[in-house]
Amino acid sequence: MNWPLIITLIVLGVAIVIPGIISITIIPPVIFDAISARKKPTKWSREHPSSSNPGIIQMWGESQRFRERYKEHEEEIEATTDDGLHLKGLYYDFGSDMAVIILGGRPETCIYSLYYGFPYAEKGVNVCVIDPRAHGLSEGIYSGCGYKESLDLLAFARVLIGKGVKKIILHGICVGSSACTMLATDPSCPKEIVGLVTDGLYIHYYETLKKRIAKNKGPVYPTVWMFRSKIKKLYGIDCSKVGPISVLPSLRLPCLMMASKEDIFSLPANTQKLYDVNGSPHKKLEWFEHGPHSHLRRVDTAHYDRVVQEFVDEIKREA
Repeated sequence: MNWPLIITLIVLGVAIVIPGIISITIIPPVIFDAISARKKPTKWSREHPSSSNPGIIQMWGESQRFRERYKEHEEEIEATTDDGLHLKGLYYDFGSDMAVIILGGRPETCIYSLYYGFPYAEKGVNVCVIDPRAHGLSEGIYSGCGYKESLDLLAFARVLIGKGVKKIILHGICVGSSACTMLATDPSCPKEIVGLVTDGLYIHYYETLKKRIAKNKGPVYPTVWMFRSKIKKLYGIDCSKVGPISVLPSLRLPCLMMASKEDIFSLPANTQKLYDVNGSPHKKLEWFEHGPHSHLRRVDTAHYDRVVQEFVDEIKREA
């Protein structure tokens, strides 16, 4: 019996089988919890930036500047979703009958979203930023992955309408863009919602998830399969089929889409597909030559704010 060969085969088998078992049974749930679950109240908090990324820290600092500049207009705002979650946010009332609801990406709270409030505030548009489910001061354990946050947006839209707001723009970044798109194309969307702005919109969650896991050098498969199964169990949605690409053909609201030619998560080719299927009779795709995903405004603030304010002016003219 060739024992050296047998021992070599056993060692090789163990070296292959054990990592395989780990990659299938252990790593995917860990990644899911890291990306989608808040099991400690300190996770995804309002109290600090979401990461040590210098760009995020810069944006966080600008958000604090927004709060300081407009502190006399700030009030805490609350809403309850149709699926029973109590959520919180911040509202800046400048006396207008038009407001914007801004929703950032995972894992951002309402504080981060204030960074995008400047161009609206300068136009006198009321600014509402929210802690989506499982973030900040809001209830919830799981992120809605850009699907259930549409209920969060709807809940706050109803509160603003109750305050006398007659025109609402939805402005989303990354996952927030998906949520805004899902609400804007849903039959339950209130008539007071009159415009949609997206920043870094992706075709569906499954696609962007694959790219994010690969960038972080995680096992793409079977992790995305597990995500797909978990999201389907939690929300009854197949994230590999349902997303902005599947609902945009029914959009009828004026729509501004902003995207970077350098985005590695929401690829330019996919952005063009989204624009092509977009059913809005008043749509615009604004390309930025530079900027990583979700950082368009930081890289070219003047360009970003100008385009947003032009969109606001168009909405005002059409209203």
